[in-house]
Amino acid sequence: MSLFALPRHEVHGGLEQVLSRWRALEDDESDDLCDLGEDANVVERLLERAGAGEGALSAVSGETVLGDDGVGTVCTVLSPQEVVGVADFIASVDVDEVMRNAPDVLSGIIRGGIPVGYLEDLHETLDALWRLYGSAARDGLCVAQVFEG
Repeated sequence: MSLFALPRHEVHGGLEQVLSRWRALEDDESDDLCDLGEDANVVERLLERAGAGEGALSAVSGETVLGDDGVGTVCTVLSPQEVVGVADFIASVDVDEVMRNAPDVLSGIIRGGIPVGYLEDLHETLDALWRLYGSAARDGLCVAQVFEG
C-alpha cells in the first residue's frame, strides 16, 4: 500500500488521474510516496494501541473509495479536512512512543522472532507517515491511498 498527498483538483480528475500520479511517483522513487507495503496492518494496529479513533485509523485504511481499476488496484482518499484530523492525532503521539508497542503487536503477527532490522524499518515507515500527514495538512492537500491486489 502506498500513500501520497495531492491537490483536491487531481482527486476530482478521477481514478485514472490519481493512479497516473501514483505510477509517476513510483517510477521516480519519490520521497513524496509513503510506501507501507505489507506493513499497513501492523501500522494500523500500532495506531490503535496509541489510542487512535476511527478518524485517525483512516490514515491507513482510507475514508472514501475513489475507485477500483478492475484488476486489483483500489484507491481511497482523505479530504483535506480528514487529513487535518489524522495529522492532529499523529502530532499528539511520538513515533518512539508508538514503537514501544511494536514487539507486543508483532508477537501476534510474526511467528518466531522479529527479523533483524525490521523494527528500524518500521520506525522509518512511521516517520515517513508522520511527515506525509503533517505536510499534507499544512498545505491543505488530500491524501490518496493505493492498494495493489
